[in-house]
Amino acid sequence: MDRQAEPAAFAKACAYLNYRKTAKWTALAAGTGTGVVYVALLVVLWLFVDLMVYRGRLPTSLSLTPLQQTRFFNEWNALDSDAKKDRLEAIELDGEKVQQLLSIDDLAASSREDRRTIWRAHVGHIIEGRIGVGALSTVDGTEGVDFTADVGITSLVVRSHAEGRIVTPMLAAAARWVPWMRNANGGGVISPYLIGLLLSGIGLALLGAVLMYLMREMAARASIEAATRLRRAVYHHTFRLGTLAIRALGPSEAVSMFARHIEAVHDALYTRLTVYYRAPIKCALLIAFALFVQFWLALASLMLAILVWLVGGQVAAYFRRQGRTATHQASEHLTIMRESLMLMRLVKCYIMEPFNQNRVERQLTRYTRVQMIRYRGDAIYQPLLVLLGLLCVLLLLFVAGILVLSGQLTVAQLAAMSTALVSLYRPLERWIEARRLIRRGRDSADNVFKFLERRGEVGQVVGAEFLPPLAKQIEFDNVTLREPGSGRLLLEEVSLVIPAGKRIGLIGADDLEKHALVYLIPRLLDPTNGEIRVDQHNLRWVTLDSLRAQIGTVLMHNLVFHDTVANNIGCGDNAFTLGQIIEAAKVAHAHHFIQKLPQGYETPIGELGHSLSISEQFRIALARAILRDPALLIIEEPEAAFDEETKALLDDTWTRVLPGRTVVFLPHRISTIRSCDTLILLHKGRVHATGIHKELLAQNQLYRHLHYIEFNEMVEQV
Repeated sequence: MDRQAEPAAFAKACAYLNYRKTAKWTALAAGTGTGVVYVALLVVLWLFVDLMVYRGRLPTSLSLTPLQQTRFFNEWNALDSDAKKDRLEAIELDGEKVQQLLSIDDLAASSREDRRTIWRAHVGHIIEGRIGVGALSTVDGTEGVDFTADVGITSLVVRSHAEGRIVTPMLAAAARWVPWMRNANGGGVISPYLIGLLLSGIGLALLGAVLMYLMREMAARASIEAATRLRRAVYHHTFRLGTLAIRALGPSEAVSMFARHIEAVHDALYTRLTVYYRAPIKCALLIAFALFVQFWLALASLMLAILVWLVGGQVAAYFRRQGRTATHQASEHLTIMRESLMLMRLVKCYIMEPFNQNRVERQLTRYTRVQMIRYRGDAIYQPLLVLLGLLCVLLLLFVAGILVLSGQLTVAQLAAMSTALVSLYRPLERWIEARRLIRRGRDSADNVFKFLERRGEVGQVVGAEFLPPLAKQIEFDNVTLREPGSGRLLLEEVSLVIPAGKRIGLIGADDLEKHALVYLIPRLLDPTNGEIRVDQHNLRWVTLDSLRAQIGTVLMHNLVFHDTVANNIGCGDNAFTLGQIIEAAKVAHAHHFIQKLPQGYETPIGELGHSLSISEQFRIALARAILRDPALLIIEEPEAAFDEETKALLDDTWTRVLPGRTVVFLPHRISTIRSCDTLILLHKGRVHATGIHKELLAQNQLYRHLHYIEFNEMVEQV
């Protein structure tokens, strides 16, 4: 297969999604939205855990981490005297206390009480500067700032500022514009902040569910529309390809395209809209979130994961190859041991029990050795992968513990980042699976579009004439036919005449040759060379409708289809009334058993409907042909033997229908063969002999041979 053609073919298939362009882009947008919502849920998780750990309280000077203390000392020492004085006076200290605190040159060396007072003044400034003056009212206490109250996200804003994190402005903006996040309406155990986080989580979960539904619904609409249009194209193109008419089992290639290949393309298109782009976007958002929370720890985690994947993948691949080799060798040893068990008669006759037993023992030893290799590989690489993963997790937990204890990472941040990194597994797994489905879809798309781009072998020329009713003869003039696609020679320079009103029987060992000849008459195929004429009208120059309207076919592999009996006979043509359909069924001796069906003529039959015997199916197909009163009948008799009653019914039908009508039989009944005016014996694509049954039986050895094989009876002696 041309690998470069695959993406181009799949791109054509993807272009069919544009028939539902709105659905396509809605699915892609909704898929991206699910990733954004998931990250937003991680943010809510972060805030939940932070609230549970710190209970929404402002950090005291004693609870500051070393990192926060260092940053606090540096910020305070960098202020000038006026700024320090303004902050101290804001918490209503007396002048003497203010002067005492202003005289401190190094805050780190001051007393605990002094640091506590200065930190209280500093916290008020952080809240006022970051959130706004109004936010101070939610944290006011008896000493200016209440360090025991649940102040919601304000606690996180202060701690984030103290650590100098880049997320601080975003947290402050949330606190500034969403009052409930800073418990502006009160506190208590069930605070507005806690309720708000709960409702936010529920809202995001509902939004994610809606987006997921929307993505799948719109992706289904777009991909089903694309698959439907492809199937419609395959259906219409099937009837332009003689390649598909020639085989006795029907258009199996088109069925494969219609079902298996287009279904694979459909799955690939649906996966493309729901997973192929969404999974990488979600992974990118999760990685970005993890890096945002703690860049170096997240980066180290990703590097270790990639390392484990590379090393573990190579180790696993090595042991899997070894296991496959061992399995193959074990199968060979089992084959030899089975052979030894089948040699019992030989072993007993030649008194070779010790020899054979030694052979079996050697094979058992080798079988045991290779099986141990296989299971030992499984025993090594699977625990090894688990060990590598656990070591990496333990190492990361150790580093995370150091960062948490040093104040560079909070427990809430660790929980959110860990959840984000763990959440990478599912979209990566689905993306890998999506690549497999899309690769299969590309292969199928290549097959589908190669099929659709194949030129039709049968067409109607511009200005084709109307074919008058058959009056004289059908003439084959040096007709040669090669099977489309394979190039196999089916007919070679066939010349024959079928007089109007006569019964012709086609005899031959190769059913494909006989079918090829009758398919040429209604132009299901066109000959490679030569001409076929009806009353001197070349079939290539007449309209297909006027030609096929004169022909009724009863072919074994298209007797009935899944629909009502009435539609099977009338083919859904409103020009035929139910009365006409019933009359045709009576002529074909089908009316009697049709009446006994559960719904009569409205009974569904065919593969998915009511089951009919071959003789019943054959008579319904006969009724279909009789209804149209064709000038030419092409009838292929079933190979299965009929009972005597059915034979009598068919003979009665022939007596009513066939006189004065041109008939081409593909016979399998001796009575039909004997009734033919002329038998044409085909052999290796040529007309081997012509004549009536008795003449051919007496004069042609090949005919006698075929007759004996077909009917398994003593050949008549003439």
